[in-house]
Amino acid sequence: MDLKKMRMISYVWGFLLFLLVAGLTAIGFIYKNKTEKYVKLENKLEENIKAYVDEKFIYPEDGKNVKITYQELKSNDAIDNLNIDDEECDGYGIVLHDGSTFKYQTYIKCNDYKTKNYDKNLS
Repeated sequence: MDLKKMRMISYVWGFLLFLLVAGLTAIGFIYKNKTEKYVKLENKLEENIKAYVDEKFIYPEDGKNVKITYQELKSNDAIDNLNIDDEECDGYGIVLHDGSTFKYQTYIKCNDYKTKNYDKNLS
């Protein structure tokens, strides 16, 4: 092959590589923007669970966990709503005690979104 053909092939491959990277980046930004409001809702649920646990002194024993549902929070006036775009979502949180700290894991389920590892039997 002569140098001119090799240069043309490298330009084509470079352009295709650029399109691939740009396309994947665009998909990543679109996904992030779509899920950002749901992540904020998960954080809201976590903050309300922390306040509820502190208020009611609900602390799990070492190595165990406690489940707190959105319905429990709502019935005890510990949260006003769990809405996104006029849609009420469902959710729950797990409070874990690992010896020295408490960890909170929150899960929500809406029509268009569900937190990874959400268990419908726990909500």
